[in-house]
Amino acid sequence: MRNSDGTDSGRKNLGEKAIDRFTEMMISRMEQMKSVGWKQGWIGNASAPGAMPQNVSGRTYSGSNSFFLQMDTAMRGYSMPVYLTFMQAMDLKAHVREGETAMPVVYWDVMAKDENGKKVSKETLRNMTLEQRAKVKKIPFLKAYHVFNIDQTNFAEVQPEKFELLNKLFAAPDIRDTQGMFVSKALDRMFERQEWLCPIRYDQQVQGAYFSPSKDIIVIPRKEQFNIGNSPEEVYKDGMEYYSTALHEMAHSTGAASRLDRLSHDKFGDAKYAKEELVAELTAAMVGNSMGFDKRILDNNAAYLDGWIYTLRENPKFIVSVMADVNKAANMVLEEVDRQKMALGEQPLLDKNRVLTVSNQQEAVIENAAIIKQNSGRYAVRATVNGVDLGMKPVERATALLYFSLTDKLEKDRLLSHTLQKTYGDLSALSTQKMVHGTKR
Repeated sequence: MRNSDGTDSGRKNLGEKAIDRFTEMMISRMEQMKSVGWKQGWIGNASAPGAMPQNVSGRTYSGSNSFFLQMDTAMRGYSMPVYLTFMQAMDLKAHVREGETAMPVVYWDVMAKDENGKKVSKETLRNMTLEQRAKVKKIPFLKAYHVFNIDQTNFAEVQPEKFELLNKLFAAPDIRDTQGMFVSKALDRMFERQEWLCPIRYDQQVQGAYFSPSKDIIVIPRKEQFNIGNSPEEVYKDGMEYYSTALHEMAHSTGAASRLDRLSHDKFGDAKYAKEELVAELTAAMVGNSMGFDKRILDNNAAYLDGWIYTLRENPKFIVSVMADVNKAANMVLEEVDRQKMALGEQPLLDKNRVLTVSNQQEAVIENAAIIKQNSGRYAVRATVNGVDLGMKPVERATALLYFSLTDKLEKDRLLSHTLQKTYGDLSALSTQKMVHGTKR
């Protein structure tokens, strides 16, 4: 038998195996959190927090991949959340150590079928008329590839200088306030200037934190109320709990009807409410770890652990639904956090915002810029700006053919520069810089 995506129903494809792996990781973490005296968070105080997981080229992972690579780094005690494929390791003259287990990285693809259920190739689909395309059924399905943490290779031995640079990149600054509590300048600025998507009341003595959908307002206790530790290290982490609590309520607020509309039918204690609590917990954990701190489970949510574990075991694909909501909520939060970071002159977390920051630098350098024809027959543009891989993006066939037909190098570079700006955003500040194809000049 065949599945709707064309795979053998008797064998799971890499995407399905990845979902099983993510579910197993989540259940394992929840079982640990049920233990008496568990003091770590959802992700687990990764040894190198403070930034999003990335590959060796500097491109960050997003969404579910970011969350589970953060968790993988923490659960296995890796020095930093930097990952690479088997071939990338070979290109860097390194190798994966024998016996190491890879992590899956997932992405969505689409299977197209005609009226008779026959598979339609992407090339055929592109050449169809709009009327013909309307009759084609498109079936989304997950695909995956494997990556290894940099610590699973001998990268540190063969590339010691690059390894040291990466270590410095993930060294989280120890910033404390006058009471010795952890400080997030970005979130403090957001609260003080009231620049979140709804008002945040943070300067009053209250017993607990909550988001009110009817009033569209967040209320959190004063930071001093979280200062209950008996040692400098505990007090420092109390500061993290303050920001984690705020992120949890901010995650809830993304679900308002005027935003992502997740909260319309939630009732306290029902399955949808329990799912929303898990979405808020994981969103806060994912964003917090990217910012340099971990998210402990809220005391009143610990009661949901058994229910979450049961649902995950009965329906492993439940994690897909949860992480879809987490991805949307986390992106919304990260966008607003990055606005604050850029205003403070700090490095933003999202790749696209790093590009915007780079575009304002006078010494920007564009590397590996080119329009290429892919094996599939499609055309794409690629580039690296100041060491940040912009990723490969599709371009129109007409643009690509014009690019290949030009013989005047200046005209070719102008078209390429225009395509970069159109594809990746406002990079006008880079247009006067030299295009560097392949290597720096």
